This record gives sequence, structure tokens and C-alpha cells, in this order.
Amino acid sequence: MAMHLKKRWIDRRVYEYFAVNVAPYIGWRDPILVYQMGKVGSSSIRNSLFRCRDPRTKLVLMSHEFFPIRDRDLTRIKIEPEYWDYVVEEFEQDKRAFESFPDQKRREWRRREKFYSERIYRVYVKPGHRLRVITLVREPIANNVSMFFELFDCYAGHPFGESTLSVDEMINLFLEKYVHGRPLIWLDAELKTTLGVDVFQHEFSPEKGFLQITEGNVELLVLKCELDDAAKASAIASFLGLDQFELVRSNVSSNRTHANAYAEFKQTIRVPDALLDQMYESKYAKFFYSDSERAKLRARWSGRNLRDG
Repeated sequence: MAMHLKKRWIDRRVYEYFAVNVAPYIGWRDPILVYQMGKVGSSSIRNSLFRCRDPRTKLVLMSHEFFPIRDRDLTRIKIEPEYWDYVVEEFEQDKRAFESFPDQKRREWRRREKFYSERIYRVYVKPGHRLRVITLVREPIANNVSMFFELFDCYAGHPFGESTLSVDEMINLFLEKYVHGRPLIWLDAELKTTLGVDVFQHEFSPEKGFLQITEGNVELLVLKCELDDAAKASAIASFLGLDQFELVRSNVSSNRTHANAYAEFKQTIRVPDALLDQMYESKYAKFFYSDSERAKLRARWSGRNLRDG
């Protein structure tokens, strides 16, 4: 159909309902799915595509998971034994967090899961039609710090706005209680398990910072979060065949209520060597980040500069 929904003029939730409950039944195909681990700049990409007037972007969806890990059969996840404990920790943390929600919040989450995320899988992924997917990766400690603030109430037991914790106390909570393995396992536990594409079986250039893969009906673009916006926009435009695409940032932490504490947290934290080893000696970090990039990241989060060794 030639019809193109005027996405910029309607509420996003209305559009999402239309996209998974109406669009597939009136002949809309070839969705663009922004499918990623979270806190990687995906909202900026989704929202920029959402505003794009090119008819090839009329169907834009986004999800971190199609089915919550707390409800999944973990035996379907194929991953190296050394990463299995991270899968179990993520499963247990997701169950604890969901069970801690008030009844109304649980109902809201279940509605969102059943009538949006699961619908994406059932109407666009499972039938095996063409699927254009954009995923992003981010260095694991920065990703975890950002996600910690996003899920603060799950770990602290109260919303950030009601917290009396000092930044040092927040850092201790993060180091001692946070489940750090999610970025290391997401590509295996989610993308490989649900789409059948094993990114690690391909060649990735850390310097180039992006990779296109076509396997079966899936066309996948993998982007490093750390790429500048112009490079991301260029890679996305090429991937989707767009003549023009502009990336406009949104949902950045510096604009949010916890911005000051978030900035101080990042400046103050000193990550122990054992955790640095777990993150930066992982197959994930070695695959997407060069030796020099990982050395700089270790120096940044340990508080040591490279000259100090």
C-alpha cells in the first residue's frame, strides 16, 4: 500500500498498537526492528526513523526482548559454559524485579509484553518474512552504569527521586548487587536465540564500527554505540537504502532527573580489577573493541591513566 502513516503527528503508543495489530493485516511488510540490549542510544535511532518521511521507514518497531527472560526456557539459550552463570543471574534478577513491582505496575508490564513485544515476534519474526534489524553494542561498564540508573528502584528498593543514598553508597550498591553480565550475553541469549544470527561468527572491524549481515530473511546492521552520530546516520541510510537520514538524539541521561548524580557517579567510581577482567576479557569486548580501546576503558574505569600502568 502507498499509504504512509504520519508518525510525527500521533502518540507513539497509538502508532505501536497500529504497527503490531493492524498494519500486518492490511499488507504492511518489511518492518525495521531496532532490537538491542538497552541503554545503547536506540531511542534516538527509533525516534529519528519514526520521524523520517521516507516511505521505506513507515514500519518502525523497537524491543529489548520478545519474551521476558523470567518466562523463558533457559535450555534454548546456547552459550559458552563460562557465561552460563550470567544467564542464570539475569533470569533470577528479572524474576525478583517483576515480583517486587506493585500489582498495577505488573499488570502494565504484562500488557506491554503481551500486546507489543510478543506481537512483534508473532506477526513479523515467526512467519519468516523479510526483517530489517538494527542492533547496537556498547562497552559493557558504561552500559551497566547507565542501566543501573534506569533500574535504580529494582536494586535500591525505592525510586531514585526518593533516595537518600550518597553517590558512594550508590557505587557500592552497583558493585555488590548489580547483575553485570547482561551486555556480555545479550547477543547470544536474545538475538541468536530468536533470530538465528550468530554475530560472533562474522568478522567485525572495531575501527570501522559497524557490520552488515544477511542470513536467510534477516538483514542485520550492528552498530557500535561509540560511533559519532554522522557515522551512525550514514551506516543506517546505506543499510536501509535511504537517500537522506538525520540522527537526532533523545532520551540521553544528561537530560534526566538523575543527571547530576549520574555524572558524579561516573567520575567517582573505581571499578575493581576483577570486574574489569570479567568485562574486558570477555569474547564480547574482544570482538567489538580493539586492544587499545579496551586498555583505555580499563584505565578510565579503574581511575588509572595509561601512563601510570
